[in-house]
Amino acid sequence: MQNYKDELEKQIQEIDALITQIDKNALRVKSLSNCGIAISKSNGKDQYYWVDKLTQKRKYARIEEIDKLKKVAQRDYEMTLKKKLEIIRNDILQFLKLYDINSLENVYISMSDARKKLVTPIIEPLEMYVENWKNEIYEPMGFSESVTEFISNNGIRVRSKSELIIANMLEQKGIPYRYEYPFTLKGIGTVRPDFTCLNIRTRKEYIWEHFGMMDNISYANKNIGKIESYEQSGYFLGKNMIMTFETSQHAISSNIIKAMIKEYLV
Repeated sequence: MQNYKDELEKQIQEIDALITQIDKNALRVKSLSNCGIAISKSNGKDQYYWVDKLTQKRKYARIEEIDKLKKVAQRDYEMTLKKKLEIIRNDILQFLKLYDINSLENVYISMSDARKKLVTPIIEPLEMYVENWKNEIYEPMGFSESVTEFISNNGIRVRSKSELIIANMLEQKGIPYRYEYPFTLKGIGTVRPDFTCLNIRTRKEYIWEHFGMMDNISYANKNIGKIESYEQSGYFLGKNMIMTFETSQHAISSNIIKAMIKEYLV
């Protein structure tokens, strides 16, 4: 089961950034701190009034004060928003104190070895889940004898130098992957993505396709259709799919591969 603790902590960071921005904005209109706005209708038209927050006295706002009205209205909106943000922030913090998704795995982990032999866990402990994922059996595609051999550090044979770079970096970072694991796409049928990768922390799978000849028109047209089929099957760049590209003039960048791994797979 996916652990959402990191996402919730990122949400708190986003909320903190918004609150900080609101406080900065409030300082810019500090001189208007005693000014409020009241609104009424007259002959179907909006009429605005200044309200002194100390005396509650009203004064009609002139048309030439519209920019000042906007500043005060914006401040009031942001301060109301700030209160809501602070409530949500507190709720998330309180929830995180109770949130322990790992306790579900511990139900099985804490059992005796003898009892474990009798039980199939509904929620697999992470180590078991990863091991079972890595040991998935599938029929690999073959290689013709004339094709150059590219062998990764862990002994996985791939089809190109660029794929070799990706494979070695995945292995270096300890990212489990399946090479050319069969997969069904709408409109195409069975395809074999270059890599199917597992983010161990989130237990989320990502398809990684490397498109290596994008300056070849027929290759590019074919794979644009393939990308559309991925999207029709629910696979979108950044959500559950990684794509890298190169041409004869622009080789794949190791820095890009590292960035992709860091962003999605660790």
